[in-house]
Amino acid sequence: MRRISLASSFVYKGIRIFEFLLIFAGGLACRENFLESHWKRPLAEQGQPPSTFSELEKSLSPRDCGTCHKEQFEKWNGSPHSKATGPGLRWQLKRLGPEASQACFSCHSPLAETRSYWNRSAFGIVNDLEPIQAYLKSGEEKNGILCASCHVRNHVRYGPPSRNSVPPSSYSAHGGYEVRNEFESSEFCVSCHDSPESGKKLNGKRMMETFQEWKQSRFAKEQITCQNCHMPNRLHEWKGIHDPETTRKAVYSSLDVRREGEEWRLSASLKNTGAGHKFPTYSVPKIFLTLSWVRNGKPFRILSEKTIGRVTDIDLEHEFEDMRLSPGEEVVLQERITHSAFKKGDEILFSAVVEPDEFYVRMFQWNADQKKEFQIGDDEAKHLDEALQKVKSTRYVLLEKRFKLPL
Repeated sequence: MRRISLASSFVYKGIRIFEFLLIFAGGLACRENFLESHWKRPLAEQGQPPSTFSELEKSLSPRDCGTCHKEQFEKWNGSPHSKATGPGLRWQLKRLGPEASQACFSCHSPLAETRSYWNRSAFGIVNDLEPIQAYLKSGEEKNGILCASCHVRNHVRYGPPSRNSVPPSSYSAHGGYEVRNEFESSEFCVSCHDSPESGKKLNGKRMMETFQEWKQSRFAKEQITCQNCHMPNRLHEWKGIHDPETTRKAVYSSLDVRREGEEWRLSASLKNTGAGHKFPTYSVPKIFLTLSWVRNGKPFRILSEKTIGRVTDIDLEHEFEDMRLSPGEEVVLQERITHSAFKKGDEILFSAVVEPDEFYVRMFQWNADQKKEFQIGDDEAKHLDEALQKVKSTRYVLLEKRFKLPL
């Protein structure tokens, strides 16, 4: 039986160098210690809320957070973070088993409270849910990454500095919050967007190296953080490869068609100008580039094509090619055609199609085709079919550039 796959960011005056180094090193240590503690897996349960808290203050419900943080809630509600435990994860849980699933929950449902729900519902692992249910409303544990996943530990709220320079007050709701600059640093995102060094590798590379890719780029030197692009103006949307507008901002494209004697020289390019990491960063998305000869409005001949992405098998055992673009890197498609071969109205078309979930389409489809062999139950099959339809629907045309050939 084939194994079910786990798709699964100086100028200093008046400070002597030695003093500066001490201050700088101390700041780094402070940041590392906070982040290490904040993201220590598995996250501990919140425990009993302070007795002085109102029922609203005790709550870890995103909707209750939205009582005051309306915009943040609305943006989160439509974001991929709120859907981190969607059908694509759910159908795999029983097949992965309780032990392997914990690695998924580590990022997809990091809170102890939500993790307890999944362990109970998927595996029958009974926990004392009474204290949890006191501050997490039934049904909301299914959302995966909640506000509290990043902002609450032991019922203490944490967040970035206030934009109006007013320090948090202990008389505010839930006793105010603890200001941490780390919330605006790329390091804050590492624990879920970089695989551990000890993790699985293909061709010497970890499955996720987004932070390392960023750290080696000009974006890190220019202090352009993950948040600058994926949370502009602190919007809790985390848009990426699934969003056409965000993706278009990451690249520059060109189509150059020139006549040289009796030939036409065709050149099309795509360059990673705006992504501070490889484009795309993971092995899941693919970008399909095609340089076509169009006649009567339809493709007449494919002249050149390339796939941008990291191509692996669905078991994540073999890497077939890695054509991802590092920051500043460009891919070029070229071809030559004789002038006499063209007819009136012929065009040259350069197109880029994005399949954000290409890997999942292949993997989910394979498992759907083997339902009986894999003995996938009705509930699993329902989630699998829902997940398959969802990943198939995310494909979009990133760009089309046309050149009408003169006669």
